[in-house]
Amino acid sequence: MKWKEPQEWSRLKTGNDCPMCRESGMDENPHSFKVIELKRSIVRLNKNQYMRGWTTLVLKRHASELFELEPEELAEFWDDVSLVAKALNDIYHPAKINYCIWGNIMPHVHCHLFPRFFENDPSKPINQNEKDVFLSLDEYRSLIKDIQGRLNSGR
Repeated sequence: MKWKEPQEWSRLKTGNDCPMCRESGMDENPHSFKVIELKRSIVRLNKNQYMRGWTTLVLKRHASELFELEPEELAEFWDDVSLVAKALNDIYHPAKINYCIWGNIMPHVHCHLFPRFFENDPSKPINQNEKDVFLSLDEYRSLIKDIQGRLNSGR
């Protein structure tokens, strides 16, 4: 994989026709299911569950860098991340949760949460698309309901 062309990248950084802006509020998009809307983010359960529990928080408004957020907005985004991480911790009981903000594919602030388990090699870089593991629709629904319940009781 390589970077998008500079003109396209510049356009996306401004939010012009940003797929994350367009798709993050959908109940289902090509990559994930909507779980819940929090103060500053939309929580999405990724369809590929190769990395069990992989969940992404998408900033509700377009920004491509954290430093573009006002201090209160930045703090509230991280509060959202922390709430979701706690819910995932309670569901999966991982050894650790990894928090990843890359934005190399899509320049819209979003944070990937990856529960990591003792069977995972802690020195191996995360490659969430190393292989595909898709669940049944009922399994996704059950996970979404569990996350929603924990988030609603924790707020």
